[in-house]
Amino acid sequence: MTEENYTKTKKISVIVPVYNVANYLKRCVDSLLVQTMNKNDFEIILVDDGSTDGSGNLCDEYQANFEQIRTLHKQNGGLSDARNYALQYALGDYLLFIDSDDFVESEMLERMYAQSDDGSKKIVECNFFWDFEDKTRLDVRQGYDSLADYLVNGRVVAWNKLYLREWIERTKVTFPVGKLYEDQNFFFKVVAWLNDISEVAIDTKCEVHYVQRSNSISYSETGRIAEIIWIYDDILNYYKEKQLFKEYNDELEYRFYRNLFGNVLLRKVIKLKDKKIRTDLLDLIWQKTQEWFPNRKDNKYLKKLSAKNLYLRTMNHAFYRLFYLI
Repeated sequence: MTEENYTKTKKISVIVPVYNVANYLKRCVDSLLVQTMNKNDFEIILVDDGSTDGSGNLCDEYQANFEQIRTLHKQNGGLSDARNYALQYALGDYLLFIDSDDFVESEMLERMYAQSDDGSKKIVECNFFWDFEDKTRLDVRQGYDSLADYLVNGRVVAWNKLYLREWIERTKVTFPVGKLYEDQNFFFKVVAWLNDISEVAIDTKCEVHYVQRSNSISYSETGRIAEIIWIYDDILNYYKEKQLFKEYNDELEYRFYRNLFGNVLLRKVIKLKDKKIRTDLLDLIWQKTQEWFPNRKDNKYLKKLSAKNLYLRTMNHAFYRLFYLI
């Protein structure tokens, strides 16, 4: 990137954290380089987060050959740290975070920016593909009815959204360093700064290919599932500090309860082979749920008719004890 391009404002800064992804990086970066948006209107910031597999050298090669690419090198600090680090260098009106093992459609930047109303929207969200080894599934939303609807049904991932940079800077919201589930923390805190759902636009095309590399959980990661408790504690405290907790109690309560007893419990915790870790996590989830949401059975969203809600309404201590026996 030339000296002039280092200071010239862009429409979009694409931030790509890179850590030991030499086998995937080319597909990701090449999908950004062939964007239909004018190459002078966006920049690609590759953040080498202390890679040891040659990924950092690949980033340098890209910077040497493409003027819209900038490479930053830093000591390993994790995904959140890499994203936060890049923010101080971004020149774009909007920020886009793309994971280095995913890739995007060629018209993504142009189509998403077109939904921004020339910078009046604070968030522009797109639909995306779930790319499995043997199939592809579409994740599609046409829009959201309200901020309450966004809290209940919004997709918490960071990589399918443009964020208005000056607004993000004003909120001072960053990604929590060293924690899993960092996207949830960022999403819910940022939503707390929206005034109305009209500040969110939807690109109804599927733009990002969310690549599913593996469903396995290594032993070193299993204990970190408990970090979702830290994340939810942090979010709830944030809403209390901003005096928004009472206004959005039903939405946060239902969303977190649904996720803990659905995705976290059924897809992760009960699949753990280490019995002690599994038991400790089961104890923790029940304890914190009782502490946070003692009146959750009265939640207005939980009263709606659905199979998922029937399961959640059935959840009592006796039923929950069955998960210890699995």
